[in-house]
Amino acid sequence: MSSNDKKLTGVFLFWCAIFVLGIAGWLFHVFYADQARAWRALLVNFIFWTPLACGMIAWPAIVICANGVWAKSIERNAFTALYFAPVSIIAFIVLWIGHSYWTGWLAYQNIPQGFWLNNKFVFMRDLAAIIIIWILSSAFVLRSQKQVSRKLAGWLCFAYGIVFTLIAFDMVMALDPHWFSTLFGAYFFVSGMYAALAFWTVLSIISGNASVETRHDLGKLIVAVSLFTAYMMFSQLLPIWYEDISHEVRFVLPRLTITQWRYISVILVVTVYLGPLILLLTRWSKRSRVFLAAVAILMLMSLWIERWWEVTPALGGILTLGLTEASITAAFLSSFIIGIILFKKRDIISNENN
Repeated sequence: MSSNDKKLTGVFLFWCAIFVLGIAGWLFHVFYADQARAWRALLVNFIFWTPLACGMIAWPAIVICANGVWAKSIERNAFTALYFAPVSIIAFIVLWIGHSYWTGWLAYQNIPQGFWLNNKFVFMRDLAAIIIIWILSSAFVLRSQKQVSRKLAGWLCFAYGIVFTLIAFDMVMALDPHWFSTLFGAYFFVSGMYAALAFWTVLSIISGNASVETRHDLGKLIVAVSLFTAYMMFSQLLPIWYEDISHEVRFVLPRLTITQWRYISVILVVTVYLGPLILLLTRWSKRSRVFLAAVAILMLMSLWIERWWEVTPALGGILTLGLTEASITAAFLSSFIIGIILFKKRDIISNENN
């Protein structure tokens, strides 16, 4: 075994240990501590990591549909997210085992979405949607190893928007069934692509595959997507503000009037929506390996908080972050990194055989 193989194996075992500890910590909170909070933490991580993973595979598809060629050198880095598919599906199934702790619509009687929010119907359609997006992602990755398929790339992009609009409606907006927004689904999958781009950027920089020009392109893309995400949020909040209809302001009020959540809202505006515009304004900032990676990591942390900010107030949770959230987040992060290592090992073995 070469020194590189030993190093990779050591890293693999380290993240396996983190995964086991994370799962053990989360299970402790499920059985012996605050169960509702533990299940909320699992929901937050599912709706953060699954759009991120699928979005990483969708980004090369977007580049292909736009006739771009700049991402070819870092395409394989995005494809490593494919190994997260089993974790995503299992996490969804586990979520529905404990659905009584987080399905907010169960607390309401005679809601107009009664049939649509039937638990079995929600579970079956969302599970089918998640399986479909992973099948399309797998097909795109396998086809890309042989030839470019713009048709398959287009279908993957289309499916990403549809699937995560559905997930947004069923697993986030339905937590408060008396609040609705026709733009929330679009905002959700766009912000998922934002997180995917940030993670793709970090991974490409760490792997050393991103040249100066590629880093510059990634930096410009982060700025563009951050502004698009900000626009989607502003577009749904503006009519809520000027119409001042009770069933619409339900989302805004707790996040702007309760002091603790107001601070989080301000932090998100500064980081998620305006951060890249300020931090990546200069040419140097987008071309610097260390600075661009640091900004991308900041965006990932902020977007995780944004998902937590979406879920927790809707379920009556208070502003608390601790071992409950950290343990399951560490488990998801480590499972993602384990998948990346396994993908890299497969590439190494394949190259050696050839």
